[in-house]
Amino acid sequence: MKRISYLFLIISFLSSTLLLAQDKIKVNAQIRPRLQVDNKDFNSNAGANSFTELRTRLGILYSPNENLSAFIQIQDSRLFGMEGSTLTDSKNIDLHQGYFTINNFFKLPLSLKIGRMELLYGSQRLIGPVGWHNVGRSFDGGLLTLNTTPVDIDFIAARTNESGFSGDSLDMFMYSAYGKLKVFEDYKIQPFIIMENEAKVDFGRYTMGFYMADNNSGAGFHHEIDAAYQFGTQNATQDISAFMLTYDLKYTFISKTKPTVSGGFDYLSGDDGKDTDKYKVFNTLYATNHKFYGYMDYFLNIPRHTYNLGLMDIHVKATIVPVKKLKLALAYHLFNANADYTLNNGNTSKSFGSEIDFTAFYGYSDLVKFVGGFSFFSPGDIFKEKKGEDSSTWLYLMAIVNL
Repeated sequence: MKRISYLFLIISFLSSTLLLAQDKIKVNAQIRPRLQVDNKDFNSNAGANSFTELRTRLGILYSPNENLSAFIQIQDSRLFGMEGSTLTDSKNIDLHQGYFTINNFFKLPLSLKIGRMELLYGSQRLIGPVGWHNVGRSFDGGLLTLNTTPVDIDFIAARTNESGFSGDSLDMFMYSAYGKLKVFEDYKIQPFIIMENEAKVDFGRYTMGFYMADNNSGAGFHHEIDAAYQFGTQNATQDISAFMLTYDLKYTFISKTKPTVSGGFDYLSGDDGKDTDKYKVFNTLYATNHKFYGYMDYFLNIPRHTYNLGLMDIHVKATIVPVKKLKLALAYHLFNANADYTLNNGNTSKSFGSEIDFTAFYGYSDLVKFVGGFSFFSPGDIFKEKKGEDSSTWLYLMAIVNL
């Protein structure tokens, strides 16, 4: 009841404020239902599980002047029918984002943002908001941006876990610096360093690297590269030494149907466990992995979902717009480990399996879009032992309404 009253007060405040300062306030909302037919358990004898997710967001941006703004976004994430009956309330409303921004901070080329916020950098292979997820990722902390002619630098400080124990035991912190070089007109180049540490525990991980992509948004070739190296201390006896290297090459043809073809690879180092002094497993940190490693999300949490073996994803993709408002996409992934896995029969293998994703996008209007897809996964030797020998399938249909 308290949350309902709280929501009512917020809506009442927003409505009255809108009437008084329409030119200073922008309101946005999103409603996103998504039906899934999930048969991803590698068991052909079991039936598919079907369910519908719903994510609802309401945001308000208030800018009293050019140097000050505040953004509040509330969110409800649920499954259809999750309450005990149609007369019960699961009370899922939460604050997804809530922050203020000050530009020209102390009349310097600085901007300051503090609060709860989404973060998105580079290709999202290390830091991203995970827009596909029914909740999405937010960070609690602050962001200080330095704007200069040759480069912009974002300095980030966030607390990613609050244990609640006295003395900050087991609290986790993330600090990062992301640069955006502006000296090359034809390329986006973003060097970065991400630092993580856990209070009163011998853990400190550092991730250094860069993201680079050309600025070509039209026909012809387009390519992007992600490279990162991780080092630090995993525990009192292990040093971290891991890396990531990815490359994507895409070609867009000159045609009314806008066909594109692309290919590339993602290499995430792994560990066979033989060297106990080194931890060689690359961790993708706060990535939007759904975007890269197959839509069926078997590699959503890396390195846990790769059993610390690393990942080599060789992928080929194609898109086409056969008619106005309709876009079709097809992707093929070949997944292998980068460290040997010993099977029960004593043989070794690196095969996770392969996945095919088919996706259709339909722009019903400027505010409404429909997305649907079908995916098929054929398990390799590792997944056959770990998950099951049968192939798996997944189907979904989603509507996105942005207001």
